[in-house]
Amino acid sequence: MRTTLRIGALAIMVFSLALWFFGGPNLGWTKTSVDRIQKDPVTDLEGHFPEKRFVPGVDFLAASLGMAGLLAGSSLFFRKK
Repeated sequence: MRTTLRIGALAIMVFSLALWFFGGPNLGWTKTSVDRIQKDPVTDLEGHFPEKRFVPGVDFLAASLGMAGLLAGSSLFFRKK
C-alpha cells in the first residue's frame, strides 16, 4: 500500500507539472478563455476576440502538488511488511 500511494503521488506530480509546463506556463491564475488579437484586413484595426482555451495557472499547479504531497504523506501511516 505504501508503494502504491507513493507511485500515485509521483504520477500526479509528473502529470500536473507536464500539463502546466506544456500547456503554457502561466504564472497567474487558471484561465478558461484567452484574448486573441486579430487585425481587420479592411480597416487595419486590431480587435480582441475571446478564444476558449484552458491555460493552467499556479493555482492548478499548487493544488495538484498539494494533492501529491497528501498522498505521499498518507503513505507514512502504513507499516512496512
